[in-house]
Amino acid sequence: MLGGLDAALEWLTGNKVPLGEFISGVVDQITQGAPWLFDLISGVLGALVLGFTGALQWVHPLLMVGLVCALAWYLQRSAKLTVFVGAALLLIINMGYWGETMETLSMVVFATLTCVLIGVPIGIAAAHRPWLEATLRPLLDLMQTIPTFV
Repeated sequence: MLGGLDAALEWLTGNKVPLGEFISGVVDQITQGAPWLFDLISGVLGALVLGFTGALQWVHPLLMVGLVCALAWYLQRSAKLTVFVGAALLLIINMGYWGETMETLSMVVFATLTCVLIGVPIGIAAAHRPWLEATLRPLLDLMQTIPTFV
């Protein structure tokens, strides 16, 4: 009995569904269909990220630490949190990762804004159209369970 199950498991793991190749092909078709659109989006987002990164790096790192600590205090009114934020940022400076941290912060800010700009209108539309919500729900559930999308 177990021999048959082992053979079935071996067949299942040995014959992968080419999902990655399929998705790659779909993405290639989309990008080849409107390369100007994706070049425009990439150029605009790239310029925004570079500009925001430049603005963050223009401010002296110790002044930025003070501003972020002040913001942490203003938002939470917690001395422990403020000290932790300051110590963490000073450690980043000490380790020489300040520039990379500001680049990462810029990318996260613009990725978040992009998601909000796309997601909020779709969410509003889905709230007003039950058929759209019913269509999106399984797709969103699937995206939550696939590590690439998480």
